[in-house]
Amino acid sequence: MKFWLFGCLLVAVSIQAETFQQNSQYCLVCHGSKAQGNVAISAPNLAILPDWYLTAQLRAFQSDWRGHQSTDAYSKEMMAVAKSMSPEEIKRAIDFITTFQVSKTVETLDGDISHGKALFQTCAACHGASAEGNQSLGAPPLAGQYSWYLLRQLQAYRSGQRGNAEQDSKGAVMKQIASSLNSEQDLNDIVAYINTLALPSTDVKN
Repeated sequence: MKFWLFGCLLVAVSIQAETFQQNSQYCLVCHGSKAQGNVAISAPNLAILPDWYLTAQLRAFQSDWRGHQSTDAYSKEMMAVAKSMSPEEIKRAIDFITTFQVSKTVETLDGDISHGKALFQTCAACHGASAEGNQSLGAPPLAGQYSWYLLRQLQAYRSGQRGNAEQDSKGAVMKQIASSLNSEQDLNDIVAYINTLALPSTDVKN
């Protein structure tokens, strides 16, 4: 009887997992019930990101040029997830994520906003004056993203953890820009300024 119950439990779990994946809700396990991110496990806000950028990043993970660095544990986790997904599953997951309303994250970083605004002018050339993103340049929206995540990505570009792959031409540009910033305080100031900006329009996602 115990073995029979255990077998039934395994089947039930398997069916539930399959249904869960078919509904693309597995993304929410890490990224929050509304794709708003989860600071406890360092999962960024996906709800602010447009479909074209989400697609590009999943393909980057699949192609090994994002997440290949041995020091980048967070990206390695996403690389493993992306590699398990078919093109149809990627499309279904992104279609699901983009149904959520954009929500503002809580500011958690202190910085000189005026100085950050001045530094951000270089960023605005690609990411837009309001950090709303620019599809033609492959630059994602930044407004509404977690401070800790933006800071970590700038640090990753500065250290060469991101932007070093041969296929990552846009990342190479970001690496150059991040490397031109003189100090950690500069990074803090830019991120603090970005998080004063209004949320991107949901139109940016389409």
